[in-house]
Amino acid sequence: MTLRQVLDVLWQRAWIIVLVTVIAVVSAGAYLAVRDVTYETTGTVRLNPVVTEASLSGEIGGVAIDLDPETITAPVILDKATELLNEPRGSLSDQIDVELDETSRTGRLFITGTGPSPESARDRTDAVIEAYRTYVDEQMVAAEATLRERHAAAVQQAAALQEEVRRNPANAIATTNLATALGQMSTLQAQLDAMATSGPATTVLDDAPLGTATVPDPALVIALALLSGLIVGIGAALIRDQFDNRLRGADEIEEISGATSLGELRWDPAVKKMNPPLPVAGSHRTDLSEGLRSVRSTLQVLLPPRNAVIVVTSVEPGDGKSFVTANLALAWARAGKQVILVGGDLRRPDLARYYGEAADGEGVSELLARHADGKHITEEAIESLLNFTGYRRLRLLPSGAEPPDPADLLAGEGYPVLVEKLRALADIVIIDSPPAMGLADASLLAAHTDGAVIMASVRRTDRVLLADTVSGLRANGVEVLGVVGNRGRKKLPKTYSAYYMRPTDTRPATPRLTPQSLPIDTEVDDFEIDAGEAADRPPLSRRRPNGAVPVTSSSRGGPNPDPERELETDTE
Repeated sequence: MTLRQVLDVLWQRAWIIVLVTVIAVVSAGAYLAVRDVTYETTGTVRLNPVVTEASLSGEIGGVAIDLDPETITAPVILDKATELLNEPRGSLSDQIDVELDETSRTGRLFITGTGPSPESARDRTDAVIEAYRTYVDEQMVAAEATLRERHAAAVQQAAALQEEVRRNPANAIATTNLATALGQMSTLQAQLDAMATSGPATTVLDDAPLGTATVPDPALVIALALLSGLIVGIGAALIRDQFDNRLRGADEIEEISGATSLGELRWDPAVKKMNPPLPVAGSHRTDLSEGLRSVRSTLQVLLPPRNAVIVVTSVEPGDGKSFVTANLALAWARAGKQVILVGGDLRRPDLARYYGEAADGEGVSELLARHADGKHITEEAIESLLNFTGYRRLRLLPSGAEPPDPADLLAGEGYPVLVEKLRALADIVIIDSPPAMGLADASLLAAHTDGAVIMASVRRTDRVLLADTVSGLRANGVEVLGVVGNRGRKKLPKTYSAYYMRPTDTRPATPRLTPQSLPIDTEVDDFEIDAGEAADRPPLSRRRPNGAVPVTSSSRGGPNPDPERELETDTE
């Protein structure tokens, strides 16, 4: 995917990114609301050389002493600290940590305390340091007392042995014991001298400051949640797009189905407010109305200039085939072509939404049923069922009553005859068809025409179904003219819209004229129907009364220069 395609995907699926980001931020907020915030601080204590050596060896001058740094986290220290803090016994469990730095001659202890507030963390650390210093002093005093006792005993023993040697210089044993006693006395004296000259047993180098939070700052948590949500959301959007098998735009129609792309119709929410929904009927120009005219122009290149017949079908229901059929027929009529719109959907006809009563009454099903009963289809029979739509050059042949089996009726011998007769009556015949997937009607309707136009919805139609629809019609011998993408979201450039689109029509509207409002002897060519006005009023239908004589090209003594809908005049 190119960078532009990636950006398009992210824009189209921005809701996924927003949703994931919101979930991440809300989760972060919930975490901040329920988390326990603790604070910690660290104080530094220096041990003199004698205590440092004793903490490692566990003895001073042969006197056992417990100065191991782990003693700080033992109850012997923590219980004294809790008494200093007036806290319950055991409240400091797992709240104190200690680390010994052995790289220097004088050891350093880093004592870290934790508490629910900055002040509590500082006070706890200070209390533990104080309790430990007191404990070390007590241990050193006890060790010194023991050493002095041993030194005094060594002095007495040395004096006794010295007296014995003086009385008996030849006593070798006494001489050896005297030397040992003198060496022990010297060692103990040296240890006492070291203790006396090494300074205080412990010194506080760094007082514990106010505690700092052990959890991340709330602003940092929210920022990380926002960033994580954006990253995960973007990833989810791209992954979702890769697994999305729906049609994304008209530019990939040919690659998917092998059929020509006839264009993409932009989604216009204003159509829902139109009555009837015929955007090409008015002079108000929109992306949608111009898109419909572009499809018409493309089809004109593919079709013969006169007597052309096409079928408009779709991949699935709801793709907008009837809407496009109704508007294409009117667009062709406004371009000067004589058009017949045929209700070929015998199951669920929908043209009444666009042309009102003109889409009601007898039509295709009755003509085919009569042909099956032996009554041949003639141009006069078709003419008698064509309804006036209220728009110049546009007539409508209704679908008629729903037959028991529409597929069987269309598969009969009458339908090809009907198509050929319709060719002779108009420049372009457009047949509204049921969806092509799952029904044989579309193939039967398009088999005897110049081709079929397939409607597909952007971001709705499955790509596999689109390909199957095209291949299925072609397998039945149908010429697929192309595929039209409906409900597209691509916008025209602003320069294009500003140049071609007019937000309002400032021209005064002319009164809508209909054949019913004219004198009985008025020719059709003598009046014009305003297309903009026609879009705002329900279409009209007029059947020929019995005995009516159509105004045709033959009755006028020659070809009709204006291919208007032939109107009836009462012979009486």
